[in-house]
Amino acid sequence: MARLTELVESVDLDAHLAAIREALADGRRPAAGGLLGLPELEGDDIWVDTAGAAAVVGVHPRTITGWLTRGRPASGPFPAAHRFLYRLYWPLSVIEEWARHYRHADDDAATPGGATGS
Repeated sequence: MARLTELVESVDLDAHLAAIREALADGRRPAAGGLLGLPELEGDDIWVDTAGAAAVVGVHPRTITGWLTRGRPASGPFPAAHRFLYRLYWPLSVIEEWARHYRHADDDAATPGGATGS
């Protein structure tokens, strides 16, 4: 069975706390995920939890957890999550990309004969 979560690097909490305090003292705001100890993402990408992923996709959060448990939906399984402090997180860009494909697959299924209409 495929792994449903990916390991996230461990964080030295004392060093992390010191870095957050230093950033705040310098007038800088740490990335939102940084406050939770999540690794920094490339560019402007941010971390989303199950509720955030559900909001982007347009489903209930329990649907996301059900998909992860059962490897669904069949048209393209939901992306594997990063687990940190007993919570699941995804880069927003991964969820947005998956949602585009998921909606496209739903549109194709609703069209008789698939995307070509034949």
